Formats: sequence, C-alpha cells, structure tokens
Amino acid sequence: MKKILITSLLSLSFLLNLNAQQWIEKTSCNNNASKIVNEAITSLSNLEHLTAIGMAQAALVVDEDCECAKLVIAAAASNNADWGSRQAKLQNINVKSLTNVERTWHMLLSTSNENFNKAVEKAISNHPNSPLINWLGTGVNDWDSFKEFSKKFPRNSSAAYNMMAYAYARGDYGGKPDYDSAHQSIAKSLTIHNGPNALDSNAEIYAMEGNYEKAVENQLKAYDFAPFASPYLPKLRTYSRTLNKENLIKNLKEAQINVQQAIEDQNIEEWKKYTTEDMKLISGDSSLTEFYEQTDELFLEKRNFTWDSFDLRDIDVNFSPEMNMAVVTFYAIGAYTFNESKEKVDYSTRASAVWIATGTGWKMVHANWAPFGGSGIPK
Repeated sequence: MKKILITSLLSLSFLLNLNAQQWIEKTSCNNNASKIVNEAITSLSNLEHLTAIGMAQAALVVDEDCECAKLVIAAAASNNADWGSRQAKLQNINVKSLTNVERTWHMLLSTSNENFNKAVEKAISNHPNSPLINWLGTGVNDWDSFKEFSKKFPRNSSAAYNMMAYAYARGDYGGKPDYDSAHQSIAKSLTIHNGPNALDSNAEIYAMEGNYEKAVENQLKAYDFAPFASPYLPKLRTYSRTLNKENLIKNLKEAQINVQQAIEDQNIEEWKKYTTEDMKLISGDSSLTEFYEQTDELFLEKRNFTWDSFDLRDIDVNFSPEMNMAVVTFYAIGAYTFNESKEKVDYSTRASAVWIATGTGWKMVHANWAPFGGSGIPK
C-alpha cells in the first residue's frame, strides 16, 4: 500500500510540470518532494491553507527529511502566543538542514509582528531574487507592492493578481472602483493557479457590484472544489440568500402572520413549525411584565380573555450582513374581551421578532411587544 501511495505521489510531482510556480529553487527536499512543496507554497500564498498542508504532508511521504514541508505546515499554523502552535512546529525543524532561503523564511516565521517589517526588509536585501522572500514583503499597507511583485515575478503572481483585484474593486488604484480591471486581475490569477480562492475573490467582487447572480455562480465553483467542511460555504449561503432576498422577505412576513395566528389559536403544532429546540425563545409581552422563556406549558396556559380580532400591519424585514438573521418589525391592532366581566378592550401594539436561519429553515428566537396608541394584553 505504501509503495502504491508513493508511486501516486511521484506521479503528482510529475503532473505539477514545468509551469509550476517555483518559489524556492534549492530546497532541503529531494527533487520530487521539492516540486510538491513548491506547489504547497503556491496554495499557501493563495490562502488555500488546508490544501497547502495536505501537499506538505504529501512531500514528507516522498521525502521524510523535507524540512521545507515542515516550514509550510508551520507557516499555516497560528502564531497566537496563547494557543497557536507555530512556534512549537518551528522548533521541531532541523534548521541545520535548511537552505539559505529556507533558513531566512524560518527566521521570518519566528519574528514577532512588531519586528517583522524591519526583518523582512533586510531579508529582501539579502535575497533580492527570491520570489518567496519578496512575497513576504508585500502587504495591504502598500497595494503597489503587489504590482511590483507581479512585474518582477510573473510566474509566481497568482496571489498578487488576486490582491490587485481587491485594490481595483476598492478604488485603491485610481481613486474609484474599477471592477473591469478587478475581474481581469482575477482572470490572470486563475491562469497561473486554478484554485478556489480566486473564485471566492471574484464572487466577493461581484457582490460588491451588487451582481449576486454572478457572485453565486463563482462562489459555487469555489465550493465545488471540496464541499465537505468548505470555508466557502458561508459566503455561498450569504450570496444565495441575498439573490433570493425578496422571496425571503415575503416568506418571513407570512411566517410572522402564521406565528401570530398560532398564538391566538393556541395551536402548538403550528407554533413549533417556526421555533427550534436548539435555542430558547425569549419573549416580552405587551403587558410589560418581565422577559420569560416561552415553554409549551406557558403557550397552552388558560387565558382570562378572548381575542375578538387581531391584525398585523406594516411588517418590515431587515437582515444581518451575513443574511443568517432577520429582525422583523410590525404593528398590531385588534380587540379582546375579558371572559368574566365581558369588558371589551381595544388592543394596539408595536412589536419586533428575531429570526435565525437554521438547517431546517428560518426560526423565531425572540419576540417583544409593547403598547402603542392603545392597550396591550392584561397581566
């Protein structure tokens, strides 16, 4: 089995071919592992860290002494001082086996954030022709650094073109958004490295334009690379829901009306269609009593009044930026009669409800009512 695996990995290194982005000419790895680890660095630069880790581990199968692969794994890890594992992984690398560029990368990965800029500037002066070290010197504090990198290292510039796309879309080049140039930059990125991150970026830029149909189209392609536990799923949901926003608003308005009808009728089966057991539903009644958790017992509790009429009006729906939560506001008018005294009361309130998107549809998790130009329900 191991022989078959190694044969497959050697075939992978061949398929990476001569057009692969060469980040480190001389590595601490054998020839086949070196090809794989250079591709791992391409994925790393394009923020496809899970792919980068997988390729680095593949390089270690081909060559267990490939210290550069361990550098990739360390670079992908967090440098958080409290819980990150980067420093521990760097300490497990045999620094003596590293080449000059690899050793410089190890040094930069070990450098604190406050000292990094000075360290990388010196590193570039020592390695002016290293794509990797020069890439580490680019940053969003200087958007022109990506243009300069793309001119100096065109074969390594997939990530640089990706970043340039954002700069064009944000108006950092030229003072106003240039979406055509942004999409052209993404196209250039994809010709160098056909990965999901550039598609994700393209989708985000289309969303910035308000073209959610194209955003969904591109995000779906990014998601399709590996759907299981995909980092591209949250934005796919956001763009899809935004594209379908009008229908969502219509459905939530109908759901809010149905919820109120279920409350009036004390129809608990209908009520449960719009609530979830995964989160408590906290309510505040128009009687202005304390907030409480809505339970089946409270829902079915006998009332001392009977509804004569109840209508909702001016229902408005507002979504969170991620489109996974909605705040529904509305007004209610009606009347009820006390069961014993037969006294009739005009009812008028304003109200709001919070709905969240779940795996089984939109569910209400909070509701609040208050008198508005009339009476609420009795205490």
